[in-house]
Amino acid sequence: MRVLHISDHADPMATPGGEFCGGQNVYVRELARRLAGSGCTVDVVTRWADGRLAREEAIAPGARTVRVPAGPVGPLPRERFGEVLDEFCEGVVELHREAGGYDVVHSHYWYSAAVALRLGDRHPVPLVHTHHSLGAVRRAAIGPGAADQTGEHFAARHRIERRIGLRAAAVVASSPGELTDLQRLFGTPRRTLHLVPPGVDTAVLVPRDRNLARAELGLPADAPVVLFVGRLEARKGWEDLVPAFALVRQAVPAAVLVVVGGEAPGRRTGPGPLAALIENHGLTEGVDLRGPVPHAATARYYSAADVTAVPSHYEPFGLVAVESMACGTPVVATRVGGLRWSVADPRVGVLVPPRNPAALAAALIEVLTSAPAARRQACLDHASSVYGAQRWTDGIRSIYRRVTAPRGGSGGAE
Repeated sequence: MRVLHISDHADPMATPGGEFCGGQNVYVRELARRLAGSGCTVDVVTRWADGRLAREEAIAPGARTVRVPAGPVGPLPRERFGEVLDEFCEGVVELHREAGGYDVVHSHYWYSAAVALRLGDRHPVPLVHTHHSLGAVRRAAIGPGAADQTGEHFAARHRIERRIGLRAAAVVASSPGELTDLQRLFGTPRRTLHLVPPGVDTAVLVPRDRNLARAELGLPADAPVVLFVGRLEARKGWEDLVPAFALVRQAVPAAVLVVVGGEAPGRRTGPGPLAALIENHGLTEGVDLRGPVPHAATARYYSAADVTAVPSHYEPFGLVAVESMACGTPVVATRVGGLRWSVADPRVGVLVPPRNPAALAAALIEVLTSAPAARRQACLDHASSVYGAQRWTDGIRSIYRRVTAPRGGSGGAE
């Protein structure tokens, strides 16, 4: 089966944690790699956003990234992607022609949906879509002031998200809450909805010896460690985490906060608002800024930590929480989006209200002072039973088989 994944802004080979690189990059790369391992031939098309990268690059045997020039080669904020959408779309159409067509087109995020819809208007190919985030839900959570949530931009996004739900042969939801939102907000037909949570590769995200992981990372062997992994954008909640950690330090003075992500690698210092906030709270000696790291290296960080904080204001799924569990590390997360489901079991973590540093601090202190190692096996069991990569891959392949069958697309929510 020949599959085309459209991932407009999220290059699958980019390092997560940078300004424009996060969970979608990981999701697309790992899905392409695993689908190729199951016998599919997979192309992932993305905008060429880094001149240091080649026009084409192998992801794994049978899977490759194809970078399409759209506007000048270089970074482009997501809210400006509309400026190059037409050019990107023509590049995707040309790739479809050069490849001799695909059996399935799987789009990721709403800009990619717009491209898939145009491609589908020209070629009769089954469309599958994964939203990764929903504009209306995101706007309700973070407010309309963000650059990509205002005026016509938001209206255009809402139209495309509704249209892809009505046009696609299948829409993949990552959590029960997202599945409900798709029906409520966009009228996506239930027969096209499929619940397939993302999986994690437990061959890479595997628990390691904590002391060895700390030694390799240069972390103190006996300090309680709180970990944050993600982009340093406002919706990720880092502005709540810093004052919360200041409260944690009052109760647990030896605690260390390790931040993986952002644009400024370096220990205990770095430019920008995060460093300023850390300094304002007197935490310069208690916070360790590591910058972005390759995805394969995150297992060492998760294993070294006592708890992972996911304080997001909006999180469609929350892959970091599941990755942490796969390494045996409990999670303190906000009660938003997919996190309400993935961290619902109190054995694997604690849920708190968003934008509430005091509640976040109390939960972190609870986990740090109540033998977090006791949660280790529950985390491992939960990650493997619900979020196994093979289960994820099989679920997506099942959708592809349905939509390419003579009467494909007649399935339902799984």
